[in-house]
Amino acid sequence: MIRKQIPLFILLVAVILGIRSSIIEPFRIPTRSMLPTLFIGDFLFVNKFQYALHVPFSEVFGNRPWYLNTVKSPARGDVVIFTPPEAGQESLYIKRIVGLPGDRVRFDGKKLILNGTSIFREEITGDERERLLAQKGFDPENRYTANKLHLFRETLDSNTHLILEDDSFEGLKSESEIVVPEDHFFVLGDNRDDTRDSRVFGVISRHSIRGRAFAIWMSHRISFSDSHWSFRPERIGKLIQ
Repeated sequence: MIRKQIPLFILLVAVILGIRSSIIEPFRIPTRSMLPTLFIGDFLFVNKFQYALHVPFSEVFGNRPWYLNTVKSPARGDVVIFTPPEAGQESLYIKRIVGLPGDRVRFDGKKLILNGTSIFREEITGDERERLLAQKGFDPENRYTANKLHLFRETLDSNTHLILEDDSFEGLKSESEIVVPEDHFFVLGDNRDDTRDSRVFGVISRHSIRGRAFAIWMSHRISFSDSHWSFRPERIGKLIQ
């Protein structure tokens, strides 16, 4: 009986790993780089066939997966998981796509200029600002000074999302204009002053993108330093804009 169950168990594991490799993969947010959109301890579902279906585990054997259908281009505003140019295949980053192939990207101070046009953003103030900053899990370590934070709604094409700026930082220096090469993308963290993104490591290759993050399925944070555990059920099921 035990011997018959072992092959079934192996098959089940292979199916689960295959689904994770090619269809849906879970991902946990480890840093603050995507605040205020994503918090440390948010667990996401990543759609790995959003742009193309590929052979399971094929990315292990080369610098790109083996695609089974035509590769679709990510859209401006998509939040993607990828392997950055500065790290190996074992490291994954999550950022928002801002620049598409052929785009010209530069900054005027902290303001994003895309193809010569300043990207529209609207500052959030008053009660709405206070409510967003007071969300459980936003700043559990009291890292930020509230009166130095600025929240904006930024619009990229048809995608409107939140971004965060912090007057405590001068901002990442990126004064020269960058032209995004073919089959590459310029990515930014929504937490524009506390992130490593294309202003640091450059553009990312299409083939480094693992998938598009689309929903939060769990959210909690464990701090071993003070034996603290925080569960955030209000974030479960939240779609990622």
